[in-house]
Amino acid sequence: MLYNYLKIAFRNFARNKVYSAINIGGLAIGVASCVLIFLYVQDELSYESHFTKADRIVRLAGEIKFESQEPNKFALSPAALEPALRREFPEIDNVTQLLPARTQTVWYEEKSFNEKDMVFADSSLFQVFDYELLAGDPNTVLDEPLTMVVSEDMAEKYFGEVENAPGELLKVGNVSYNVTGVYRDPKHSHIKASAFISRSAYDASLDADTRTNQWFALNRYTYALLQNPEQLPAFKEKLDAFTASTVTPWIKENELNATMKFVLQPLKSIHFDTEYGADISPAGNISYVYIFAAVAVFILLIACINYMNLATARSARRAKEVGLRKVVGAYRSQIIRQFIGESVLITLIAVVLALGIVQMLIPTFNALTDKNFASSFLFQWEFLLVVLAIVVFVGVVAGSYPAFFLSGFKPIDVLKSDKAPKSGSVSLRRGLVVAQFTISLILIIGTIVVFTQMHYLRSQDLGFNKEQVMVIDIPNNDSTLVQRLPTLKHQLLRNPNVELVSNTNDIPAESLSKLMTLSEVDDKMVERALNVMFVDYDFLDVLGIGMKEGRNYSREMKTDLKGGLIINEAAAKWLGWSEPIGKRMQMADWDAKIIGVVNDFHVKSLHTEVEPLILALRPSSAGYLLARIKPQEMPATISFVESEWRNFDSRHPMEYFFLDEHFDEQYRAEEKMLTVFGYFAGLTILIACLGLFGLASYTAEQRTKEIGIRKVLGSSTGSIVMLLSKDFALLVLVAILLASPVAWYGMSRWLQDFAYRAELSWWVFVVAGVSAMAIALLTVSLQAMKAAFADPVKSLRTQ
Repeated sequence: MLYNYLKIAFRNFARNKVYSAINIGGLAIGVASCVLIFLYVQDELSYESHFTKADRIVRLAGEIKFESQEPNKFALSPAALEPALRREFPEIDNVTQLLPARTQTVWYEEKSFNEKDMVFADSSLFQVFDYELLAGDPNTVLDEPLTMVVSEDMAEKYFGEVENAPGELLKVGNVSYNVTGVYRDPKHSHIKASAFISRSAYDASLDADTRTNQWFALNRYTYALLQNPEQLPAFKEKLDAFTASTVTPWIKENELNATMKFVLQPLKSIHFDTEYGADISPAGNISYVYIFAAVAVFILLIACINYMNLATARSARRAKEVGLRKVVGAYRSQIIRQFIGESVLITLIAVVLALGIVQMLIPTFNALTDKNFASSFLFQWEFLLVVLAIVVFVGVVAGSYPAFFLSGFKPIDVLKSDKAPKSGSVSLRRGLVVAQFTISLILIIGTIVVFTQMHYLRSQDLGFNKEQVMVIDIPNNDSTLVQRLPTLKHQLLRNPNVELVSNTNDIPAESLSKLMTLSEVDDKMVERALNVMFVDYDFLDVLGIGMKEGRNYSREMKTDLKGGLIINEAAAKWLGWSEPIGKRMQMADWDAKIIGVVNDFHVKSLHTEVEPLILALRPSSAGYLLARIKPQEMPATISFVESEWRNFDSRHPMEYFFLDEHFDEQYRAEEKMLTVFGYFAGLTILIACLGLFGLASYTAEQRTKEIGIRKVLGSSTGSIVMLLSKDFALLVLVAILLASPVAWYGMSRWLQDFAYRAELSWWVFVVAGVSAMAIALLTVSLQAMKAAFADPVKSLRTQ
């Protein structure tokens, strides 16, 4: 029986090559797209899942709120929190704190590299997070001062093999560290680290008050390991009580007009939590995961619709086959199984073809999504189970309606009559075409809106000139290097292509420091937390930031050092200063007056509004050197800067980037979304058009005699093309009307993520609709013209 079913199925495929190709090709494209998106979604949702204790780990984030100010939310917490947790919360299994070390220059023999993402930690890290250690004892690797655990990649870079790493010395700045272990970077973690450095020497350098009693000094990431996940509510309640009994009295004792609390973030939620600033790595976007998952379902649904449409449309051709089977004793259930089996077989062939497509597209997809998928996943049993589920699901869903419809034919109706039975519900087929193009149009509109928003972001005035600014990363572990920066500036300015040079501790697109200030408001000094950038005299000129009022810092005005401050317009407005010049502000060891107000400029992406900002003068700021260079002879100018750097400092390799590229990195998630949206919108249109092509071909075939008669009676080719196209045009028009409000609602919600956004204009929907209509009519017209140009004599002779 099975053999007969297979033989009939393959004969049917061979007899209807075009329709079989459309079905298999559409399903293959749909399944391949679904598999690729599944990989992306699974990858995003798998963050932290490799840690076996992930359900028990929480991060304690700090939240400080000053009077009449929105809460300042940080992923950071104070050093004092760790000993307090160990002392006051015996129900916690363990606590660990991480302290970012930023970029450091690392030497090994003759090799030197600027290593990013180095982190200070202690051995409790490996007891909370069960990293896979390739060398070293997780209980003791960071117990001793001046020890280091490096990643597998770093060990191979410096020592060739992982086995060679333990016992070697790496010099970081002026300090040598003994490598005591090597760990495998799990990749899917918000903790991005090239190496973990023992924190004990750093902690020993802090005074006792900072270690145990400075609650506003937020500079570490604190993680607690609970005994079980159910403890979380009780732990939160006890933590709030601890804050009320310990932290709040400290705030009152220091006469700070503020409140503070600690927020618990379950480990698995951190990757998608964008609420807390200064995180150890950029957060993901759960909205994009949902969007891509929905796109995968849509594409697969469109491919299934194609099969259902074509199978029911061509059902009349198999009517006599069904009638004969029933006459010789076949049950309806057997016929249903036969047609569903054919559907599953088509799906199986399509899936095999889809896996080949996936294999070819993996490198391109990795480049689009910044992932590192390997084709080996095709042979993992988990993935094979997913593939099997797709085969069964798509096969049954796509084949169910045709199977039940075909099996319902009555033998007497199809064997005694010369007139073929109806080929399925016309209304259903039209509804499915409308559904296909509705989905396609939603994606097309989404792509246009994302493109429009990205163009809007790139064309907005940021308040500073980010073009042609070369940024050199200054190693912050060498204080003598920072003191000698004026010499390097002078040497660089000898080149006529280097217009201006400045140094600063932070640049736009970086996470800024927030400091508490005492600011003059209504004749009294009140606490306010503001963003701060430490700059030199030339910073405003290098970035082309204009003065709103007052003046820039001046080398001739010695009182500007610690005695003068510049703020932006947003800060003046937020502090309620209509006349800010001369207002007092105390910050750290500054007791200063406002000497200038700059025009607002964006230090963050246009997702957020311009925040209050202080530009404090510190000519010897460590962090970055900014050089504005002329566009002419760019390669030669860069070579000159590199040469001068080597003359200035041969110990540290020079690392540089351009400010415009760095700033635009903030929109990378949206750019990826735009690219992926564009590709998959194109695929949905392609699959929908494949189905439309098949239906148009079938319609033309069904109306062969009618077309012949019309041509004999004098109808033109254009009128026949119009006759065959108008029904499909009407269906696409209905799809436009249905898709527009859905797309408008969805993209309006997406645009809410941006403080500055383009208007959702009517022309977006017109362009999308006209494009879809043109593509659909072109697809249908190809078949219509073929039918219109056919010889009417042959058309009238068809059965």
